[in-house]
Amino acid sequence: MAKKKKGYRLQWHPAFYAGLQIELGKDAGNLIFENEHQLSTKPLGIDVLVIKKDADIPIHKNIGRIFRKYNLVEYKSPSPYRWQ
Repeated sequence: MAKKKKGYRLQWHPAFYAGLQIELGKDAGNLIFENEHQLSTKPLGIDVLVIKKDADIPIHKNIGRIFRKYNLVEYKSPSPYRWQ
């Protein structure tokens, strides 16, 4: 296995964003996805913002059944992040 470079950070946001789009692909026509949406002018953001275009159309995937008009999705690793 290759040795990790010191200070290397795995960029998981693009994979999480793509995975969420794939998971909700059947309903993509009724959803808008925004990657790393900024909440304010300060560096405060969320991982993915999913907006239902038509709030009355149900989402077929289990996670989508709880969706409202605007949905903030955050990913947190199951293992603690260690700063190096």
